[in-house]
Amino acid sequence: MLFRLLLFFFFLSFFAKAVYPQPNDSLRVSENLEELHSPHKASMMSLILPGLGQVYNRKYWKVPIIYAGMGASLYFAFEERTLFREFKDAYIKRVDDDPLTQDLKYANYSNQNMLSLIDYHRRNRDLFFILTGVVYALNIVDAAVDAHLFYFDVSDDLSVNLRPALMQNPLGMGFSPAFTLQLNLRKAPLSTYSYH
Repeated sequence: MLFRLLLFFFFLSFFAKAVYPQPNDSLRVSENLEELHSPHKASMMSLILPGLGQVYNRKYWKVPIIYAGMGASLYFAFEERTLFREFKDAYIKRVDDDPLTQDLKYANYSNQNMLSLIDYHRRNRDLFFILTGVVYALNIVDAAVDAHLFYFDVSDDLSVNLRPALMQNPLGMGFSPAFTLQLNLRKAPLSTYSYH
């Protein structure tokens, strides 16, 4: 199942590059930036080895989180698989009508309890394996998004100005008091909003 998931993401990333439209001349600058730091390369690196795309994007702090998520979900998946097999083998020994095979460890459980525990651990095993695949897929998506935003300019000047103002009445009859909210994300104001 994991091999099929890996194969699916490989073909998805391969064909996704072929589907993108060709950029026109107005996008030459952004195209050159993406050639310097490629989202496709980051995705492929994370596809081959989880966390490698984050290293490529210089987001080193995310690598332990990825491996902790995948490691924990795989650990619990294998624990649930072990319990599933243990209860299943015990139930088979109990109902096989062979007096030489006996289930002594779980003798206090009824047959219905054993079947419920088998279903419970099988469901948990499957969910933890799916969770491992989700963490793996998120690792690839995160690498691609970080690579797209690698050259995104974020200034240290994040400020908000709230000033009193006078706004013309919508009916054209006089002025009414208002507040002007100015949000600065860069050196120059990005946007201004007025509230009455």
